[in-house]
Amino acid sequence: MLERDSLNKLLPGNNVQSILKKGSSAKHAIEALQTTLHWLGFDAELNWVKYGADGAYGNSTAAAVAAFATRNGNSAKGNRVTQQILRKILDRYDILEELKQLSDDLDKNLTERHYKFRGNEKIRNASLQTLLNELGFGSQLKWKRYGADGDYGRSTVAAVAALAKRQGDNSKGYILTKELAQSIVIQLSSLFGDNWETPSTTITLKPRKLEIKAVTGNRNRQYIRVSNGDSSKQFGKFRKGLFTTGNQKPLQFMQSHATELRALRINKSEINILAAVAENEGNLDAINTWDNAFLSFGMFQWTAGVNKSRGELPALLARIKNRDSDLFEKYFGQHGLDVSDISTNLTNGLFSLNGSKLKTAQSKEVLRKPSLAFYFWLAGQDSAIQAIELKHAIRRLDHFYSSDHYKVANSYKVSDLVTSEYGVCLLLDNHVNRPSYVKGCLAKALKETGLNHPQDWSTSEERSLIEAYLKIRVDYGNSPMTDAQKRAARTSKHLTNGTISDIRGSFKRH
Repeated sequence: MLERDSLNKLLPGNNVQSILKKGSSAKHAIEALQTTLHWLGFDAELNWVKYGADGAYGNSTAAAVAAFATRNGNSAKGNRVTQQILRKILDRYDILEELKQLSDDLDKNLTERHYKFRGNEKIRNASLQTLLNELGFGSQLKWKRYGADGDYGRSTVAAVAALAKRQGDNSKGYILTKELAQSIVIQLSSLFGDNWETPSTTITLKPRKLEIKAVTGNRNRQYIRVSNGDSSKQFGKFRKGLFTTGNQKPLQFMQSHATELRALRINKSEINILAAVAENEGNLDAINTWDNAFLSFGMFQWTAGVNKSRGELPALLARIKNRDSDLFEKYFGQHGLDVSDISTNLTNGLFSLNGSKLKTAQSKEVLRKPSLAFYFWLAGQDSAIQAIELKHAIRRLDHFYSSDHYKVANSYKVSDLVTSEYGVCLLLDNHVNRPSYVKGCLAKALKETGLNHPQDWSTSEERSLIEAYLKIRVDYGNSPMTDAQKRAARTSKHLTNGTISDIRGSFKRH
């Protein structure tokens, strides 16, 4: 039984306090409580790493309940769970994915781009509406009439303006400023545990039958919940599929898993590059099955490929399979998923499912199944998978950096022109966002600067090239790079703080 549903079934009666209390023998209900508090960020109080969801209501569970109660305006000591506390726990659980979405966009300085009047970001707008309603702006939103409909119209403008007025801000509500987004996250995150954004990892290794259920949250949002009996995940629902921004942040992983990265021969310079680029990208367990790429996963949101096209996601799985066949079997192979037609340099390929190759748009539709999203999400919690994701991310440089087939102005490899960590960061970020534009932007920068003979360049010449390139990429091509200036600014922060260097020759590869 899924943990939220297990707890929700206790509400209609009056026996919550007799079930969820110290010394209770209701193991499954207590496991559901512990798991829910885990997702809400109370790992420290639960002593989660040691005990997990053990079904025993002891001092650690009491401490977690007490901590939750305190943060939500209740003086309960935690020895039992009242109906009032349980309702609050479920309310907080129901806005968790929305809060993570906004927090992630805030971290990447993307709020003003995504949340604005008549914007087309339906999922994000619905998340914002849910959070504003939680903060008490339901009347401005006309919540009973519209709910979280994903349309940033006049009602949402009124709600954002009301929030701004409460904060002493003059905003008219037509755009969610960074300051207002930060206010929402600060106010709501205070109701959760300390690590609600990055709960401690737990892995289920035993194959189990999945329970998949479409549910409506307490705020009229639609979700898909998937459980294998030990682990469960709530996904947001949109169009044909589902999504989650995930919890596992690349930078935090790199800071705490040096051993795994060294085992994959990822050197310090490459780690520096990934640390800087990661700020513009997604989490290691992010999932999306609703758009025209069928299934996207991970830090660079590798996809199965649009229509008949090959995708980069099968190549990631091929890298996992080549590295550790048991690891591949654990998360993918045992469920019938395999890879096919993988390019020799592990850049793209196709999936097969139960022996049938998925090479058409119609056949790829099966990749939208909640079960596959769950298996990918579960794999994304494993540090071994996360490390291989980072290896796959840095190997993207193989697509263009030192290739004889990717020469700029028909004369130079990219690796002839740009050899600083800072420069490589910018190019890798560009290639993830607009891969076909890197060569053209560099060629135009060469022409504008009049530079040639890169073998003789010093740091000064490379800096001149990068300066010209950064201006060019802002509006280069029919569909210019998304937020090129903001992405560059986030990368340059890592130059300022010393994570990366702009000295020519500072980028080293294995």
